[in-house]
Amino acid sequence: MAYLAKPATYSNVFKFPAKLNFASSTRDKVRSALEKKGVPAKLVFHICLCLDEALTNAIEHGSTTYEQNVELGYRIERDFIEISVTDSGGLIFDPEYFDKLATVKDWGVGGRGILLIRSFMDEVYFVFTPKISTRVIMRKKIDPIDLKD
Repeated sequence: MAYLAKPATYSNVFKFPAKLNFASSTRDKVRSALEKKGVPAKLVFHICLCLDEALTNAIEHGSTTYEQNVELGYRIERDFIEISVTDSGGLIFDPEYFDKLATVKDWGVGGRGILLIRSFMDEVYFVFTPKISTRVIMRKKIDPIDLKD
């Protein structure tokens, strides 16, 4: 079942320079919002892990210069969270290739972000606008019973 019939609007949007030191504070805003809603700690951890991977990919691989920005948008609904991470580079890549590479890779750290994101999130979409931006949209179902009203 696909949820994305039209581009989503996000109630929370943050733009920041394409530098890794901005990623953790941005992720912590999402973590805090999830915790305030009463999302279970294990689910918060998995969502933030995926967000860290998406932000790192956008910063290290998607943005071609430090002067560019990364944009994070998210919304928390009664039964899901949707997160969008957009870089300013617009590089096209094949997510399937990186999924396969991650399963056979036996060298060093890194290279497993897309596999992790697809493993923990319920839906993952990639939107490419060549030479302009690459966006990853991630959705995770949340059991409404766990949430605070």
